Amino acid sequence: MRIRCQYCRLNLAEEHFYLGKKQLTSICDICQTRGLLIGNFANLQSLGLAIARQWVYLGLPDNFNQEQLITLTLSKAERKSCNSLIDSFDVLPGSWQDQSLRFQFYQHVIKWQNQPDAVKLTGNFPIDLENLGCDTTTIFDKNNLDYTTRLYIREKYHYVCQYCGRYGDSVDHKDPVSLSDDNSLDNLTLSCRECNKLKGSMPYQQFVQWNNEISATLNKLRRYQQTIERLTQRQKKLQSQLAVARHLASSEQAANLQPLRRQIKVLQGLLDGENSDYQKLIQIRHDYIISHYVTWRLEQEGD
Repeated sequence: MRIRCQYCRLNLAEEHFYLGKKQLTSICDICQTRGLLIGNFANLQSLGLAIARQWVYLGLPDNFNQEQLITLTLSKAERKSCNSLIDSFDVLPGSWQDQSLRFQFYQHVIKWQNQPDAVKLTGNFPIDLENLGCDTTTIFDKNNLDYTTRLYIREKYHYVCQYCGRYGDSVDHKDPVSLSDDNSLDNLTLSCRECNKLKGSMPYQQFVQWNNEISATLNKLRRYQQTIERLTQRQKKLQSQLAVARHLASSEQAANLQPLRRQIKVLQGLLDGENSDYQKLIQIRHDYIISHYVTWRLEQEGD
C-alpha cells in the first residue's frame, strides 16, 4: 500500500506513516523529521486505511480545509526522482531496523527537497547517495571480510553449501550483517549463491527450519547438480576430441567426425532436459520458503 503525504506530496510505502503499533499518521516520517506536526494535517488515505484496519488515525479529520496550509513545492519530475530515491533506500537490507542510518538519510533528503537545484538526481542510487553527501560506506560496505577470512570459511566447509549441500563458495552471515554488524567467525557460514540470495535478510533459524522441511527436494537438487556436472564434463571431453579430429581431418565432412557430433548433440539434449527440470525444482523450493517467510512476517507484524 502506498500513501500520499500531505506535505511533501510523495507517494510512499505505508511504513512511512506508521507511528507505534497500529497507528497511521497524516504525513510521512520524513516530514515529521522536519519538525512538522501530524496534528496539523488531514489525510483521507491514512484515515480510510486506519478505519478499514481498525487502527488509530493520527491527524486532522477529513472535513478540515487544508487550503491555507503550505505544502512542499516540487515539480512533478522532482517528486518522481525523490520518490525513486526513497524507494531504493527502503529496500536496502536492514534499512527499517537501523534508525540512525535512516535518520541520516532523511536529513540529506530534506536538504535536497529544500533546494532541489543544488543536486541533480540521476536515478543511479549509489551515485545519487554520494552526490547528496551520504556516507555510502556505512550503507553498502558492512560486509568487509578480508580474503583470508573468506578462504578460511570456504576451506572449513570444503566448498559445500551448509544450507542445501551443493557446491558453495559464497561466505554468508547467519545474522545479516546489515542488522548485526557481526563479522565474527561464529556468525559466518558457507552457502551457494542461490541460497545466499534466497536467504537474504531472513532470520537464520527460520530459514534453516523451512529449508530442512523440504529435505527431499534438497536431495533432488543435489542429484540434478551432480548429473549436470557429469554431462557437462563428458560433453567438454567430446568437444575437445572433436576439435583435435577436425584439425587432423582432411575435410569437415570426414566420416570420423560424425559420431562425435552425434554424441555431443545427444548430450546437449540431455543437458537441456536436466537443466529445465533443475530450474523448475529450484523455483518450487524458492516459492516454498518465500511463502513461509511472508507468512512469518505477517505474524510478526500482528503480534
